[in-house]
This record gives sequence, C-alpha cells and structure tokens, in this order.
Amino acid sequence: MDQPPCPPPAGSLPSFPGPVGFQGDIAVIALDNVFQLIDLAGLSGRLEVRAQENGGTFYFVNGVFIYGTLQVHPRRIGSILLDSGLISEQQLQECLELHKHEHQRRPLGQILLDRGYVDPARLDVFLQQQIREAFYASLSWRQGSFAYYPGEVAHPATIQLRERVDHLLLAGMVYLDSQAHP
Repeated sequence: MDQPPCPPPAGSLPSFPGPVGFQGDIAVIALDNVFQLIDLAGLSGRLEVRAQENGGTFYFVNGVFIYGTLQVHPRRIGSILLDSGLISEQQLQECLELHKHEHQRRPLGQILLDRGYVDPARLDVFLQQQIREAFYASLSWRQGSFAYYPGEVAHPATIQLRERVDHLLLAGMVYLDSQAHP
C-alpha cells in the first residue's frame, strides 16, 4: 500500500539556490554535528547557513575547512586590526571613508594595504583570525537552517585556512566559553 506524501514540517526550511546535497534544521541537527559530518565524510563544497539574526557561508575541501564568512561579523577586520594596535583610529577612519566613497568596491583590507598601513602577511594573519571567529560564532546558533552544496569552491582570491574541523570545534568551544565568561 502506498503511503501518502509527508506534509512539510511546520516552519519548513527556506529554499536554497542550486542542487543541494543535504539540508536541515539547526534545531534538529546542530551545526557542530554538520561540520563533523563534512569532516568525517571528507566532503568538498559549500555550506550555507541561515540563522535568526545572521547567516554564514563555509567552504570545505576533502573535509578540511578552508574559508568562512558571516553576513554580520561580530568583529569587522578594521576593529580587529585596531584592537591589535596594527593601525590607528585615524588610519581606520580614513580608510573607511575611502571604502564608503568607493561604494565598497575594494575590500577595506586592500585599501589599508594600498595606503601602506599594513603589510600583506600581517593582514592575512588577521583575516584568518576573522575567518576562525566566523566559524566559532556559528557554533552558538540554535535556530535556523543549513544546506550543503557539493563540489562548490571558494573564490581563488579568498584567504584560506586549511584547518581540521575537529581542531576548530575544540577551539570554538573554548572561544565561546571565553566570550560567555570574560
């Protein structure tokens, strides 16, 4: 006997563009478990995540995390560089004005490089820190949805990490704990 098709669940997932390898609800399958699945299965592709207040895009190659970004970063690269003492408030404001004036065509980091305020190697270190923080921040999301797109790759010009997911998960838990109990 044929079963009638299951109705979509209440509050069903939003549609994602392109062919999806798998998708789900963060309330049912936490993102740390999704990251572990990608790691253990050695998957390559893009994971799109939509949470209530934010969203993120994460790329993997053979299960290794290479890049991630959030729609709303908890800490922008200018703030990270300012907090580290690598640039001054005046330098940051000058570059932010140029960034705004150019309608954000060039990344802020590129403007800082072009002005000679940071060297490329140091900027890369802090951009990698921002990528890690994006990964860590997503671990705290409890509501939302995700979709995995196999075979999709990050733009070649992006800064890449190439870090093991299990290491990032452990570091992420420590990071979240330090944010909750400063």
